[in-house]
Amino acid sequence: MKAILVLSSALFFLSMSSFAWANQNPSQLVVRFKNSAPVRLNFASPEQATAARAKLLSQSNVENVAPNFLYHLAISYHFHDVVHNVAQAMTYLAAPFAALSNQSAMHTWDESIQAPDVQPAPENVVEGVDPLTGGDWAMGKIHMPSVDDVRGTQGSSTPIIAAVIDTGVDYNHEDLNGAMWRNPSNPQEVGYDFAHSSDKPFDIRHFDLDGCFKDDACKLGQDTGKFLTNPGHGTHCAGHVGAVANNSIGIRGVGGNVQVMALKFFYNADETNAGQGDDAAAVQSIDYAIQHGAKVISASWGGRNERAAAEKSELKNALIRAQKAGVLVVIAAGNDSINQDSDTQPDFPAAYQLDNLIIVAASDQNDQLASFSNYGAQSVDIAAPGVKILSTTTGGTLYNDVVASYTDNNGNAHELDWDGTSMATPIVAGAAALVWSKYPDENYQQIKSRLMKSARQTSGLRGKVVTGGVLDVSAALESN
Repeated sequence: MKAILVLSSALFFLSMSSFAWANQNPSQLVVRFKNSAPVRLNFASPEQATAARAKLLSQSNVENVAPNFLYHLAISYHFHDVVHNVAQAMTYLAAPFAALSNQSAMHTWDESIQAPDVQPAPENVVEGVDPLTGGDWAMGKIHMPSVDDVRGTQGSSTPIIAAVIDTGVDYNHEDLNGAMWRNPSNPQEVGYDFAHSSDKPFDIRHFDLDGCFKDDACKLGQDTGKFLTNPGHGTHCAGHVGAVANNSIGIRGVGGNVQVMALKFFYNADETNAGQGDDAAAVQSIDYAIQHGAKVISASWGGRNERAAAEKSELKNALIRAQKAGVLVVIAAGNDSINQDSDTQPDFPAAYQLDNLIIVAASDQNDQLASFSNYGAQSVDIAAPGVKILSTTTGGTLYNDVVASYTDNNGNAHELDWDGTSMATPIVAGAAALVWSKYPDENYQQIKSRLMKSARQTSGLRGKVVTGGVLDVSAALESN
């Protein structure tokens, strides 16, 4: 895998979907002892980890010793040109460096801030149309019902809990705070941060584009974690799962009367494995979701690995526990443009073959497979919109379909959109929660079947995904 990051007077191209992230930390092991949860063990060197593995496997109370696999966000980073009107173009030409500096500053978040306390859910909500919904092209493509029609489908008085396992969530966001799951025994608990052993799973944005420009290693796609750690990924994903509908602000989520559980397992800047999540924290996140009643999990991340190596991961065992608990796990297919059916290093956890998984490809505005999206006629289930997706954001903005933008020395503007199977996945997760709320007595196989068999067929997806089509929420709600 390689990444290209070139800065010149005319061109800047960034491809982070294929950054050469490490697929495991060689100085760490994940150990599962009998009758206990897996734990991460840290060693001074890879050699010490290897020696310890042999000793641990010989102990009768040890059930499994696995590498600590690492995962990256399933967001596809590609800048494209932006066409501005004449007045805008003249402004860029007059001050290209100032424009670059200003844009970069907009997309940097101070890592030194502490995660805030969870604010109470709003007591009074002014009902009314969510004003940005009209600019959300994805809602039309998935045939999202009207707010009134959704209300008529709510068969369960108890909201479906959907866990977003990611970089955390801005749980005080104006359009998400009212949708957050809250532990009945502790209203301050909206989830957990297993990367930092914290009860505040806050989404700390750190996306210093200007710093990356000036760093030789980052420009080559190396050591990017210190600059491009997190664009606010978990908050963006949470928006399409469950942003509050009909509250006169922002957008509406797909999930209807859903509760969003925030589970953080990605590391922040200046930490070991910055910008990545690991098996140990992912497993703990899944187990927490199971124990606290989540019916749906949204997982917009993954990492390529050989199948034999991936089968040793404790993550698969956690997904099997979710299966036994009746939890539906929606997973991003990945963004390397590969065929998951045949590639020798497919994207995991998307490549695990468990019937409680829904694997999601990304489609574009023309119902074609997005250029970056992984696919698989046998292993990738369904597609959903994943190109220039508008959703909730954190770190200085509230809503956006753009991650970052910059102006080159010739005054040409370039834009990085919210693209990726990352963006498609929470749309399907939200749909799963919505359909389950109408049919609360059904199991995960039945809900998955409703989503699969109701997909809207398109020529661009035939032979690319199992269903040959795009998520159709209205049809899923009415399917037999």
